[in-house]
This record gives sequence, structure tokens and C-alpha cells, in this order.
Amino acid sequence: MNLTWLTFLKSNNSFFPESSTNPLPDSLENKDHLITALPHLATLQVTGLDANTFLQGQLSCDINELTESKSFFAAFCNAKGRTISTLLVIKRTHDFILLLPAELLEKVSKKLQMYIMRSDVQLNNMQDELCLIGINSTNTFPEFPQEDFTVSHKNGATLIKSPLQDNRYLIISPVSEAISLWKGLTSNSGLVPCHSSLWVEQDIAAGIPWLNQENSEEYIPQMLNIDKLGGISYTKGCYTGQEIIARTHYLGKTKRELFLACCKKSVTINIGTQIITETNEKIVGKVLSLQSNHYQTKMLVVMHSADAELKNLILNNSNQDKISIIDFQ
Repeated sequence: MNLTWLTFLKSNNSFFPESSTNPLPDSLENKDHLITALPHLATLQVTGLDANTFLQGQLSCDINELTESKSFFAAFCNAKGRTISTLLVIKRTHDFILLLPAELLEKVSKKLQMYIMRSDVQLNNMQDELCLIGINSTNTFPEFPQEDFTVSHKNGATLIKSPLQDNRYLIISPVSEAISLWKGLTSNSGLVPCHSSLWVEQDIAAGIPWLNQENSEEYIPQMLNIDKLGGISYTKGCYTGQEIIARTHYLGKTKRELFLACCKKSVTINIGTQIITETNEKIVGKVLSLQSNHYQTKMLVVMHSADAELKNLILNNSNQDKISIIDFQ
């Protein structure tokens, strides 16, 4: 995170360390207008004369259908079709920005670098140049894009509509513009700073499957609902992992997919915790990601589609927490 940006957040009581034990105080639970920095996400710039062709050969989406007003939530896969990382792909006038989990930035950069060879492509870690802001409000901001994954550009900032029932937006901005935006949104629009855990919970509720080091290269994109998010093209031609991804699609053999689940708040749930049936302890899935608030834990789970209707699902943890499959929000 940029030092100037970090100093600004701290001076405005807007920096909440990842290790905060109580990241979302009761006083903020019912607030409708929130703003947060997003240190758990990172940006990777792809530029050069061959950037478009290069990304077309690496990502699951059709880069040729990408515009400066339309982003894709896509997958970067290995040769076996397993997702190394999910990412949001954004096109700007002279480059592309890949938004992805910060803990996978180095891994993705190294993997992509292997495929550049003699192409005119440069990869740049933009963590020190670009700031990430999330806002959530019941108010509508007319200057912001209004449909999921659509993009607008204003005063050097990139504004993206993030999925959820409320008005939720992700902002990618250079430091000086980010500070100016933050000041305006907090003072003029009444947005209240909060911990990024709320944004994580909202991504989970909306079915946005961010990966981490533990589950990177475990799932094919269809198991993560990337196809349902519009991030897989079956007609664009070859890309890394395409053969297995396309074969799975055309043979209709995707037995597992992504679901939203919840249970009472628990501290014994981890990424990778198995989901089993209470009666015979049959393993039907795994926890992909999770976030707890004061009342409950929401989680994205990858499980067999046929088992999603079962009412006796529990977690294979010390508490054997009962979980319910619920609709994405």
C-alpha cells in the first residue's frame, strides 16, 4: 500500500488492520453508507503493443469483447484448466488492469511472465501507484456506472459497479485522486469508513469467488461459477487450460458448482473445511471463502450440485456447525 495513502487513512481514522479482532463495531452494523480501503486486493498492469493478444491467450474471457466501459470477471488457469487466480479485467486507453487477491499477485505475475517470451508485453505491480476503494450505499451516484461490471472513468479514477442488491462500487485511483475522492465522499456524501471485512462479506454474498494460496489451482472455472458471471468464452479460441474447460462444458460434466451458505458465527471454520451430511458424514463439498460478522458466518462453498437441496449439511469441524444453502444476494 502506498505510504502517502496509508498515512492519510491513519490520520483520518480510516485504517483498520487486517488483524483487527472486532473489525465491524456494532455502531456500524446498520449503517447504509460505508466506505473502505481494500488492502486485500491488488492491481497488476499489463501494457505493450501485444498486451491484447497476450491476454487473449491466457485468460478465460474474450479480451476482444472488452471495452473501456465493460469489465470481465475471469479466470487465469494452468494447463490442466485449474484456476490459478480469479481476476477482474479492466481495459483502459493504453493498458489493462488486472484486479486480484494481493496474496496471489506474485504468483500470477511469475506465471504470466513465463508466457511473454518475445512479445511486447510488460507487467507492472501497481500496488504503490493505485489505491483501491469500496463504497456501499443505498443512495445512487448518477456519475457512477449502474450495471454489474460496467465501468466509467472520471478524473483519472476508474469506477466499477460491483454486484449486490445495493449500490456498490469499486474505485481504482491514483493516490492524489483517491485522497480527494475519499474526502468528498465522507464529507459531502456522508460515507462512514469501515473495515474491509464488510466488503469481503458482500463479495461472498454476491457470489464473487476470490481465491487464496491454499485453493489456487484446485478448481476449474465452472466450479467457481465464472461462466455464470460471464467470464468464460467458449468461442474465442485457444488459451491456457482451454481444452479441459471447453471439454467440461460441451460434455456437461461439471458436477460441482459454487453456492452461498451461512451458519451461526463460528471461529472454527477455515478455508478448505469439508461439508458433510449429518447422517452418514458423506463429503459433499468444501469451503472456498468465508467472513463472519457479529451474528453469522457467510461462506462460498464448492459442492456437488445434487446435494445443494439437502437439509442436513454440517461442517466437518470441531463444532460440526449446521449450514444452510441460501440464494446469492
